[in-house]
Amino acid sequence: MEDVAEVVGVSVNTVSRALNDKPDINSDTKKKILEAVEKLNYHPNRLARGLRRQKSGIIGVIVADIANPYFSTMVKGLEEEATERDYSIILQDTDEKYQNEVDAIETMMEERVDGIILSPVQTEAGTVERLKEQHIPFVLVARKFSDIPTDYVISDERGGAYHATKFLLEKGHEKVAFINGPVHNSSALDRLKGYRRAFAENGVEPDEDLITHGAVSTEDGSRFFKLLYEKETDFSAVFAFSDFVALGVLSAAHAKDIKIPDDLEVVGYDDIEFTNCMSTPLPSVKVPKREMGRRALDILLKRIEFKGKVEEYGGEERFEVKLPTEFLERS
Repeated sequence: MEDVAEVVGVSVNTVSRALNDKPDINSDTKKKILEAVEKLNYHPNRLARGLRRQKSGIIGVIVADIANPYFSTMVKGLEEEATERDYSIILQDTDEKYQNEVDAIETMMEERVDGIILSPVQTEAGTVERLKEQHIPFVLVARKFSDIPTDYVISDERGGAYHATKFLLEKGHEKVAFINGPVHNSSALDRLKGYRRAFAENGVEPDEDLITHGAVSTEDGSRFFKLLYEKETDFSAVFAFSDFVALGVLSAAHAKDIKIPDDLEVVGYDDIEFTNCMSTPLPSVKVPKREMGRRALDILLKRIEFKGKVEEYGGEERFEVKLPTEFLERS
């Protein structure tokens, strides 16, 4: 900054104001400073600036599976918001393993990030408790703990599952298999409640033998469908925990020469982009993934900026955001 100031013939303070886009600086002077910055190939030292401001300008983002378009789209929205707010992100993938989540939290703390956005594995809650104890600002996204008060951004899981199941019941399917996610997953628990609500409103009880737990991948969807099929349970429709799981169901059904949707109707969840490009478009629940990422980042920056002073942002003790979902019937 001293070199830039010397070239332009201004003070270091003026250079600083220009680089930080302060309004109280002459436009011609600012232009000369930026030209000198480019000529000298000057790059601000983020670490030094962070030490001075006691902020790194970096947000840690920890998700369960970045290969899943659900999470990658959510991170895309989060990153867009971060860029607009002059923040960078560090991204880590836990692969749905709790120890990976523990390691990721430690890495973020070592990197001195300003805050963390976390989609927790949920087999344990120790990482969340640690963040609270260390007074590190954080926001949960896509998943939440019912017994631990935190800021979170989720979608209407119950409503989405309710409308998906209702769609199948109204089409005359009396036996609807539900290949659900892991029992510790808050999304899976809420979707099961939505599934049961649709049956209750229809005046019947769901067949418990048609409900499975633990599916998160395409391979899981195929495996659980084969288990249900081999048990010779009588079902004509499948509601899958996600579009990835639904893709596994479709693959296994195709291998058995089961016609979709004539012999078996399948509904997914998440509205991943490929679902509308299939030869038989997959009905799915649309989740506002990009918006979830943006909202989570916005809440986290409020926590960072006001350092827990709730009166500064409307007196909210916690931000508990639930965004609406939409059922896409398709053809």
